[in-house]
Amino acid sequence: MRYSQGGGLAAERQAFRERVWMEAVGMFADGRGGTEIAKELRVSVRSVQRWRRSWRGSFPWSDVPFEAE
Repeated sequence: MRYSQGGGLAAERQAFRERVWMEAVGMFADGRGGTEIAKELRVSVRSVQRWRRSWRGSFPWSDVPFEAE
């Protein structure tokens, strides 16, 4: 199992990483910058860049600005 798939992490730590990822996704949708997200979540800018690229790959429409009705 690859590290990015949670290999070697205890269930508690894996759940923590999932929560951080979901917080980042919400910030991506809000249009916040990578540096700002990294500081708030206390992770590296590089991690945020990887997560954003993964998020955009999963959701091709994610680079379209969200407009609330």
